[in-house]
Amino acid sequence: MTRLNLRVAFAIAALTAIPKIALATSVVGCLNRGVELRPDFTVEVTHADKPLRGVSVEVKGGPDSAWRLYSQLTAADGRVRFKKLPAGDYWVKAEFLGIGAGYECFHINSSPSNKAKKRRRYEWGDMPVGVRQAAGRFVDSKPGSDGTPIQRLIHRVDVPIVGAQLELYQPFDGTIYKTITDSTGQFLFDNVLDGTYVLHIVRERSSVESSSDSGDFLISIGRGAKAGNLLLRKSEAATGGTGGISIQIEVNSAPGP
Repeated sequence: MTRLNLRVAFAIAALTAIPKIALATSVVGCLNRGVELRPDFTVEVTHADKPLRGVSVEVKGGPDSAWRLYSQLTAADGRVRFKKLPAGDYWVKAEFLGIGAGYECFHINSSPSNKAKKRRRYEWGDMPVGVRQAAGRFVDSKPGSDGTPIQRLIHRVDVPIVGAQLELYQPFDGTIYKTITDSTGQFLFDNVLDGTYVLHIVRERSSVESSSDSGDFLISIGRGAKAGNLLLRKSEAATGGTGGISIQIEVNSAPGP
């Protein structure tokens, strides 16, 4: 499979993985119905002022009686075009390789005003985690074994995650680097050039069927970054295993592999 095909396949997979939720989403939280757009409008996604191809753009909403989901992938010019959307309230979300580029509400009037916009532009990859090399450690933060339940939650223990499959995506040429965490949870991607990447946690060896153990993080590799290594920390959002799994990323000063 070519690099371009890999990128398109990843984007299509992101579209097909959209949860089947009710489309009658509430507009609560949308201040003044958001910006006004024309029935025909364009969404443009860029990175470092360059067009980004293969971005998933979803538009969800419409009249109260007929909410719909519209989805497209940006073309080589980084744009998608929506035409003849009916009057109503909407949300638009742009996402690439699991990393969001834009999310906002808007509305379309049956008779557009002079203020109605015909284009929205979003910048992808503007807040990466900066590191000098693609190396770090993946751990599972578990409650401690001593004290009261609250004390055990406060004094947590980091357990190395062994055999986790990690991938590093270069968003422009489609290059993919792969590695696996060792017996101490350490990982290292060799011979990675400076630039912006998406770090993708494919899965843990012990949790092959658990999609909650996957994750995507935007990182920037460069000599000018602060010294330190990546720390990926998995934890349960609530006790009893009912609150779901979260994975956080940070940079620490611990020695890498």
